[in-house]
Amino acid sequence: MKTRLSGRASSTAMSRRRLFQSGALAAGAALGSRIPGAAALEGPAPRGLDALARDLKGRLIRPGEPGYLVAAWPNNGRWADVLPLAIALCVDDRDVRTCLAWARQERQIFAVRCGGHNYAGFSTTTGLLIDVKPMSAITFDQKSGLVTVGAGASNQDMADAFRATGLAIPSGRCPTVGISGLTLGGGWGFSATRNGLTCDALRATDAVTADGTLRRATARDEEALFWAARGGGGGNFAVHTAFTFEPHPVYDVTVFNIVWPARHQVELMLDLQDIQLRNPGLISTRSKLAPGAAGPVTRGDLRVQTLGQFFGSPDQLRALLDRPLSRARPIVAEINAMNYWSARDYLVTDDPIGVYDIRSSYVAGALGGEAIETMIGWMEKWPGGSLRQDNMGILFAAGGQVKAVRPTDTAYVHRDSDFIVEMEASWSPLDTPDTVKRQQAWLTEYFAAMQRYVKPQSYVNFPSRDLPNWLKAYYGENVGKLCEVKRRYDPDNVFRFPQSIPLASPA
Repeated sequence: MKTRLSGRASSTAMSRRRLFQSGALAAGAALGSRIPGAAALEGPAPRGLDALARDLKGRLIRPGEPGYLVAAWPNNGRWADVLPLAIALCVDDRDVRTCLAWARQERQIFAVRCGGHNYAGFSTTTGLLIDVKPMSAITFDQKSGLVTVGAGASNQDMADAFRATGLAIPSGRCPTVGISGLTLGGGWGFSATRNGLTCDALRATDAVTADGTLRRATARDEEALFWAARGGGGGNFAVHTAFTFEPHPVYDVTVFNIVWPARHQVELMLDLQDIQLRNPGLISTRSKLAPGAAGPVTRGDLRVQTLGQFFGSPDQLRALLDRPLSRARPIVAEINAMNYWSARDYLVTDDPIGVYDIRSSYVAGALGGEAIETMIGWMEKWPGGSLRQDNMGILFAAGGQVKAVRPTDTAYVHRDSDFIVEMEASWSPLDTPDTVKRQQAWLTEYFAAMQRYVKPQSYVNFPSRDLPNWLKAYYGENVGKLCEVKRRYDPDNVFRFPQSIPLASPA
């Protein structure tokens, strides 16, 4: 028996951003030289936008029509001036097949989106934007215990649907990020160290490949596509329409938000990493250095903050944090027991938001004192701008249960790492083009200076167009196998964008 947990999930938080940015399936594509995909549909291939609109069960939105600018807007405002030829709101897999066939027949570029959270702008296009957001149903199969989530569902949609079930799947903390991009890139969240990545709970996925075929990929059928769907990045091989997960039971947890004054920064960051490394399955932290206000950044203004989730009682957590709590008296010390879903609401975030640029790296073990001093030095070199730089240097815990899977068992290759390091620059319309240029140059130099302390790897869900050696950084030793999957499912390289998986590994 299957129980429908949600259709278009309802929520009081259904704001404009929520409605039109509820996920993160990132994909762009240029066309191959052959057009076999059109033959996958009954009857002659459509020609022209009018024909495409007639063939869709969903809506085709064109420039000037109601909702166009809102539907076209990406999460990162850097790419807001990239406006689609039209936006296809797909309600089922046949709509997706129709769009792919039309794009191939018309030799039209396209991108695939569930909400536009691709930081590097790969989920927007001047061609056809294929939006899977309407496919957001969530159903529970009581016989198998599995949950099927439509490709358009967001973190918030899943929270709304799961809240009364006593179950959950590991997912992210930003409510508007979608299940598609989250899963396809791996899927970090505060439950990852305890329950693994989002992709580790995946048991099947439905996807329309470049030839117009709807395939169901599992560990037994279409195994190569299933392997690639767990960390191989969005938009490389197919348009995914649904994901089936094995959920885990929920439990009471302790959440915490602790902020220390601007002193003992190196010692505190070392303390927090040590606690995480010694207790990887009990705690999940996001620790960072951040200024207290906008304006020039100095060491005397850089506070240490840790936010996260502990799988135990508040008293146990206080004992675990005794060393950093004794080193300096926090200016904020929130430590509270909550049920799983209240904790999720407490930890929720919308950042990053606005206009920004990001770099990421991985760390095995701890980021040492010299590396933290280097971070502080580069933070003090920030060239200035109108916004407080909240995310100049963040460490996300990425070990624990994530490391229980071997690097080559799924496409997510970063299994022997313990932290993701994120560096960000953000600006607003108040900042001049010269200010923005200086911030971007600063971020590039800062990232380069940190490379001697980190692994040459980056999280594909934190993409950057300026990342050197991006293919190796995102996928490491799995590049060769990913190229094999590409040749098998997309031999014409239909799914193509500036950082898509190539047909063959570079020399």
